[in-house]
Amino acid sequence: MKKKVTILGVTGSIGRQTIEVINANKDKFEIVGIASKRNAELLKFFAEKFKVPYVALYDRKDLSFSYNPKLLYGREGLEELASLDTDLVVISISGIEAIYPTKVAIENGKKIAIATKEVIVACGELIKTWLRKSKSILIPIDSEHSALFQLMNAFKRKSIDKIFLTASGGPFWNKPKEYIENATLEDVLKHPTWNMGSKTTIDSANLVNKALEVIEAHFFFNFKYESIKVLIHPQSLVHGMIELRDGSIIAHMAYPDMKIPIQYALFYPERSNFKWNLLNLSDKKLEFYEVDLERYPALALAYEVGKKGGVYPAIFAIADEIVVGLFLNNLIKFKEIVPLIQYTMEAWNGFSKIEDLSQLDIIINWVKDIINKKLRGKAI
Repeated sequence: MKKKVTILGVTGSIGRQTIEVINANKDKFEIVGIASKRNAELLKFFAEKFKVPYVALYDRKDLSFSYNPKLLYGREGLEELASLDTDLVVISISGIEAIYPTKVAIENGKKIAIATKEVIVACGELIKTWLRKSKSILIPIDSEHSALFQLMNAFKRKSIDKIFLTASGGPFWNKPKEYIENATLEDVLKHPTWNMGSKTTIDSANLVNKALEVIEAHFFFNFKYESIKVLIHPQSLVHGMIELRDGSIIAHMAYPDMKIPIQYALFYPERSNFKWNLLNLSDKKLEFYEVDLERYPALALAYEVGKKGGVYPAIFAIADEIVVGLFLNNLIKFKEIVPLIQYTMEAWNGFSKIEDLSQLDIIINWVKDIINKKLRGKAI
């Protein structure tokens, strides 16, 4: 029997690669629902190709099809897709908006493959509360968290002392500081090893992405921040490591291709025989470096934010989403991203904990307002 899959964010980088994995395993999967924010043409293409019965477009626009799918819109459309009778919900929507269908999927006891780290960072405590009341499980798609997830399934939790996240360092890790400060959008988007969406690529260049992943790892695996380490690994071949209590270190290695962790999440708890890119180690070298926190202040900020807990991880994730949007629109410089996130964190004097999703809108509006004031109106 084919596994029924719903894909939220089907036209993004992770969504398109999920389609590739399913297309290579047509006898294993059936797509019952797909959603996109605004890319109506690509959404329609996928719907027609797989004759998907439920199709959701976040931004309302009339679409016509050669068959009769149920067409849904907005947040309500995402939530309806998340509640369908499916075996797996893939959540690859970019940004905080993904929290709403995530909540519905958890409440409906779904198995969820999740790529949207912002929702784990912003609402980690809420998600853990929802999961305790549900049969739902979360499977990470991020290559680093997928690696750790696999390693931790192979060893008893009490035997693991530390976990290691690796970071490529992006395009700038060995460049002069002056070069980084004057980097253009084109420079930032030239990631040396990964093919990712623009926001993740930008976040990788200043290690904000790794900062988010540290907080995400804390919520996913219940490790204290002191036991979560980050190493620069330019080759991007080792995706995660665990240190056992006897000092042994076990690493997960794979070719840097997101289709590999996506396929693992789709088949979980089984493992597919289909091979994407084989890793030939005979001509490779592996390098690891400590992170220079002066060069990458976002990572130091993440540990501070994570230990503070409460509302602060949400402010961190929301502020990053907003300022990256400003950078993509050439309204700020690359070097302004992390200082603006830090400024926003320090300016908050509201409630200390998120207890309801309605509080997210309050934070989002406040962050937009405080950044707009800081930039004297040019953020509008």
